[in-house]
This record gives sequence, C-alpha cells and structure tokens, in this order.
Amino acid sequence: MRRFEIELCGTVTLELEDAVINAVNDKWRSVFYDLFTPGQIAEHIAYNLVVNHVPLSMLDGWADQPDKNARVVEKRDWELEAEEEKNA
Repeated sequence: MRRFEIELCGTVTLELEDAVINAVNDKWRSVFYDLFTPGQIAEHIAYNLVVNHVPLSMLDGWADQPDKNARVVEKRDWELEAEEEKNA
C-alpha cells in the first residue's frame, strides 16, 4: 500500500444567511466551538462543506438550520501537489 501526502490549495466563495452567524453567541460557544467573528464562522463552515462534505444541518450548533443557509457558490484556483511518503 502506498501513502501520499496531498497539499490542496484553493479559494471558495461561501454564502451564509444571517441566521448562521447570529446563532453563535456565548451560550453557543460554551457548548460547541470558540468562534468569535463572522470570518471564523465562515471558515469553519467552508472547511466542513468542502473538505468533509458535511452539510450545514449536520454540523454541531447548526443542526436546526436548513442546508440552504450555507452554500458554496464558487470554487476556483485549485492546486494539488502530491508527494509519496517514503517507507510507508
């Protein structure tokens, strides 16, 4: 079996309804994640949508919201670089 380390870089444009951002407050943070700015929230959600393929309604803290409240509208400038690990 071969093992590869993949570096993935790209840009994602994400649209979030205000309800997604407004859900995050001190009580929410005490249970879920230390997200404080809209940018941190967007980054967290984008990572899960794009890398983990997990829709909004499956994310801790947003399970009560419809998936349409967070959507990727564009992915661009993707670059991949693979390197096979030695002694794998």
